[in-house]
Amino acid sequence: MIRTDSQPNEFKCPISGATENLLRCRPIPYEAAEETDATVALQEWIFGLPRGGLSYYLKSRENGICFREDICRMYSRGEFILAPTFKTYVDAMHFLELSGIKARKENDRSPRRPLTALASQEGLYRYVFIPCSDAARALQDEFKLRPQTEEDLNGGIDPTNGTRCLEGSDQFRIVECYAHPFSIASFADKIFWKRSTSLSAQWHVCARNLITQWRSRKVKPPQWFIDEPKYGLDDSDLSGTEASGYLLCTPGELPIPESVNIVRDSDVADSNYRKKACIWLSSIGPEFDPIEENPPPEPIHPPVQLRRSERLRNRYGPYAPPSPPRKCPTSPARRAPWPPARSRDPVHKPPAWVKRNGCFPTSDFSSNDWAYFRYGVALAAPMDT
Repeated sequence: MIRTDSQPNEFKCPISGATENLLRCRPIPYEAAEETDATVALQEWIFGLPRGGLSYYLKSRENGICFREDICRMYSRGEFILAPTFKTYVDAMHFLELSGIKARKENDRSPRRPLTALASQEGLYRYVFIPCSDAARALQDEFKLRPQTEEDLNGGIDPTNGTRCLEGSDQFRIVECYAHPFSIASFADKIFWKRSTSLSAQWHVCARNLITQWRSRKVKPPQWFIDEPKYGLDDSDLSGTEASGYLLCTPGELPIPESVNIVRDSDVADSNYRKKACIWLSSIGPEFDPIEENPPPEPIHPPVQLRRSERLRNRYGPYAPPSPPRKCPTSPARRAPWPPARSRDPVHKPPAWVKRNGCFPTSDFSSNDWAYFRYGVALAAPMDT
């Protein structure tokens, strides 16, 4: 049985349009990433994935369809089949020819086309809905699925042999979804072996031709790709030094942000480095500018002898004009996103990024923002806030 997962309501069933009681099925099971390394590398190469990226693809939108729960179970049991239309199949095979995966030289490390290049502008793919039970046939009438277009039927020509399509090929309806043709064809091939008829066999051949690309080993990935370090996105894949650098606590403990009233919190020792920093910053006030209070010493330059030039003398007189005074850069604390107009009160008037669930603009994210975001401490706020 096909793998299913419960989904939140923001997804939509491509057949019924339902947004509740959904299940998401995975046409290619997660176990595909556990096959032999050579098999996985070949599939990643043809799919246009980075090395080690198959497991992430299997959990992505391209390998999932959200159906209403009862429809999802019908699809899982093979009561209806989704298969690439003739047009989708032609596009997929054309994509494989131009994606840069075939006859690749060993020293050629140029990028391949991503598998998402096949999608429409809306990110959807078109599939034929082939019912195999009375309940499935009732679905296409209940929800008034759209018929195939002349383009879907490839002008009435079977793309696998160039002959005319069998009579009745236009009776099947269309379903559009985000799942990739590689995934849809993989599951369709399994069901076709059990449910195929002389009419639906036309789409079975198309699906079979697609999955043969990475099952028959006709395409060989270069050795540099096979030996490439596998792609990883989890913190567990980081080295120990990188991973521990994110936390200021011992392994196994979760960092607990401290309140902005850390100065008045008697449970926090005065020796706590965060409390000491807050006391120091509060004592000097938010208007303190370390550059103004402690100006750096002027560098000592040897005297420069003026050039005795008639041109310079006529233009400037005996002495050249003095250079404009050098302006010291503004302290980063004064560029913080809490201007005096907002009273620098992040507790009652928090920064804009707080309302966006923690998403903040990194271009002007100051040290004050970081302290408030990470530890709940307002560095730029006065003592009374």
